[in-house]
Amino acid sequence: MDDEMIVSLYWARDENAIAETSSKYGRLCNHIANNILSNYQDREECINDT
Repeated sequence: MDDEMIVSLYWARDENAIAETSSKYGRLCNHIANNILSNYQDREECINDT
């Protein structure tokens, strides 16, 4: 799914927007957080906040 469609889901307040965002960017966010934070719990909290 492209970014415009994901944003449209957010504007429509569709809960699937979160799942689609996680599907598209979850691995990237996880990788970045893992490189910055050494603690697993901190990394998970950061990703959940994002």
